[in-house]
Amino acid sequence: MQAVAEAIGLKNVESVVETFYTAVRQHPTLAGPFGRVTDWPEHLRHLSHFWWVTLGGKRYLDYRYNVTERHAAAGFTPELLNDWLDLFRQTVRARLDAELAEAWLTRVERIGESLRLMHELGHFPRPSTFASLPITAHPS
Repeated sequence: MQAVAEAIGLKNVESVVETFYTAVRQHPTLAGPFGRVTDWPEHLRHLSHFWWVTLGGKRYLDYRYNVTERHAAAGFTPELLNDWLDLFRQTVRARLDAELAEAWLTRVERIGESLRLMHELGHFPRPSTFASLPITAHPS
């Protein structure tokens, strides 16, 4: 079976990520947490890589993205996660055909559910631990 990443294509993953984060920067609740990003081109490059690998593509950057730590650093709450998921669903469905969009969103929903569960169980790092750190690059 072909990886979802290959079916979507790297250029399409990059396009979805760029379109989505352009919308995030204008969003009434999501713009604030992402206001910490100081280098958007680099941030988008790393997020495109994250999604490419998450969708089954071959790693092309040498770093590991810690989803929990990154979302805690941005001060994400379950409510913000819901807003993020709603906007991401809209973006992916608008940019890809239905089958590919749903394949990507299946992975998104799993990650979202994991983050929600970590919040519910009290295993999500406190935002204050990371909140003062700007997002300039993604360390290994």
